Order: sequence, then C-alpha cells, then structure tokens
Amino acid sequence: MKVLVIDPALHSMGGHHYNATHALRAKLSALGVEHDCLGSANADAQTIRDLGCTPCFTQAVYGRTYEAPEEFEQRVQTVLKELSDALKQRPKVDLIILPCCDQVLAFALARYFRFRPAPHLLLWVLYAPHHNKPFDDPATLPLRRETREAFAALQRIVGLQRISAFCETPQMADIYRDLTSFEVGVASGPGAISGTRAERQGAAPVVSCIGFANEAKGYRLLPEALREVIRRNHDVRFMIHGVFQGSDARDQAPVFEALAELGPRVTVSTEVLSQSDYLTWLGQANLVLLPYDPEVYKTRGSGVFFEARRLGIPVIVTRGCGFAQPAFEAGWGVEIPQHGSSDVAAAVLQALQNIDELTSRARAVSTPHDDVDDILKAAVTRLLSGRGRRGRAGP
Repeated sequence: MKVLVIDPALHSMGGHHYNATHALRAKLSALGVEHDCLGSANADAQTIRDLGCTPCFTQAVYGRTYEAPEEFEQRVQTVLKELSDALKQRPKVDLIILPCCDQVLAFALARYFRFRPAPHLLLWVLYAPHHNKPFDDPATLPLRRETREAFAALQRIVGLQRISAFCETPQMADIYRDLTSFEVGVASGPGAISGTRAERQGAAPVVSCIGFANEAKGYRLLPEALREVIRRNHDVRFMIHGVFQGSDARDQAPVFEALAELGPRVTVSTEVLSQSDYLTWLGQANLVLLPYDPEVYKTRGSGVFFEARRLGIPVIVTRGCGFAQPAFEAGWGVEIPQHGSSDVAAAVLQALQNIDELTSRARAVSTPHDDVDDILKAAVTRLLSGRGRRGRAGP
C-alpha cells in the first residue's frame, strides 16, 4: 500500500503545514504504511530532510489575489502541470492525503485523474473559499462558484465512495456540505503529536500567545492589553511568540519591540520553533491567549486551540470565533467581548481571577485521543480489505 501526502504550502519548519505532515508521517509509520510527500517548490533543506518532502509546487492558497476571474484557471493549470511532472515517474498510490485542500488543488487533482485510475482521497478543508474572508462576505460569491465547480469535478472523477472529507469546525463543515455534494465530517486536522502541560505550584501563572503572527491573529492588540494587565495584576507572566516573517503582516516588528519593552514579566520570541520547542513553549502556559479577529475566524479552526484542548489548558478567545464555542459552553474558555486591546485586557484579568476553576474544567475535557488516528486507521483498513479499490475514472 502506498500513501502520498500533498501540501503545496509545506515549505519550512513550524506552523500547521509542517506539524501536520510530521504527524501524518509518524502515524503512517506506526501503521506500517509506505508513504511519501510533495510540498512547496520553496521548501527549505531542513524540511526536505526532516519530512522526506519532495519540492514541487510554486503556489499555495496564501498567494492568491482573488482579483481576476482568470486567476483561478491559471493557478489550476499551474498546479496540474507541477503535479503531473511530480507523479510521472512515481508508482501509483492507493491513498492521497491533503492536510490543507482548497478549490485550486481539488480541481487540479480532478483533472489529473480524469484519464487515470483514481485513488482514495482523505482531505481537510481548513478555509472558506477566500482564505482570509468570512464565507458570507458578498465579495466571495464568485469564489463560491469556483469551489462548487472544483469539488463537483472531484466527485465525478474520484467518486463519492473514495472521498473522505473533514473540516475542523461544525460551521466550516456546514459551508462545505452546501458547496459540495458529499458528506463532510468534523475533526481537527493532524498536528503536534506530543507535549505536556505546566503544573502551577504557587508560581505566577503564565499566559501564552503562540503561532504565526498573521494580521487576523490580533498581535497588534497585545502591547496595550498586556500593559494594562501588568499595571493591575503583578502576579502574572506572559510568553508571547509570533513569527511574522512570511506572514501577511510583515510590518509587525514594532509590535514585538513594544512587547519586549514591557519588562521582565514578558518573554518575547519571533523565532521559528521546532516542533519540540513549540510543545515546550505551549506546555509552560497556564492560559492560552487567542485574540483572533472573529470575522476571519467565524468558521475557521485553530491548531493552537486544539492543542490547548488536548493538553487541558484554558483559553481566552474573542467572542465569535466559532472554534472556541465548545470551550465557552463547557466553562474552560473566557470570551474577549470585542476585538480591542481593552477587551483583551479585561478577559485576561477575568481568566486570572478564575484560573483554578478554568483549569479544572479544561482538564476534565482534555484527552490524549487523536481523531486523526481513527481516521487513518479506518482509511487504511478499508483499502487493505479491498473496499477502497480504485474505480474507473469518471467522465
């Protein structure tokens, strides 16, 4: 049995794309399944070495301008050519895993397998048709049409019985059930695969913010917010990590300089973290701060949130971020009422006042179980038993 992981955005250490492929490789190896990986043409030497990644794709979802209708077709053609070149000399695969699928990649795969036997597909769709806008933004209507077209083609060519699709939130799954004609499950995508949480024994609690410092993550709110929290509560520490090089907010250096000037109770890092360093950093947190833009994260998931849930760490999240609703309902999340610095400060102070109860509830819902393990085992079992044999290509 042969599995191929495809992620055009996989290019460097750190972040969802690296962690997802790292986790998939470990899980597939544990299942005794032969696997390979195609990533970005710009993948660095360490990523290629660590993940056995073959550089392939020159474009990823983040590079789209969404400005001209012909852009979609141009990008599909580019991905199709690069995919064809990469697979030309490779043996046929039984299963393709797409940790971050979008309409461009879906349509390119449909066209590639139009005249070839199609494998089973296991895919996660992480974003709405515009990766940085909410689904109901009127400007995204043409993108919804191209998404319907792409996934309809994928269904015709591959067949419903050979597509297993997931989104990370119920809200996003509802969107793609409407845009496609196949079932879409809800499961957090593959991510960090180990880690331990901090045990607080009298020391000042640690509030941590970690990840890529994209504009929608709200890092610009932090200097003023943290200054207010420190002024009103001297028994707190902050660990703020954010990589802004390569993000959509590369001008954030002054934000991190301002954070570093807040004093010894604020630790700041803008370095790309290895997976072990990321887990060590996250594991020191007693509270995880996610001051995300609720318009962008109305339906999207958050890898940091899912990892905090697994470790049993309470979260502080902006109201309206759909992924956090289960935490609010179960009492291990504190809402930031509005997306502003004063609201972030107020929510952090509230969380600090109730940290013991929040922690108890977070640990009650934490689990080391990973849905991806079950999903992979089911796919592999189905294929090995013969129920996932390749069918004839569609029209």
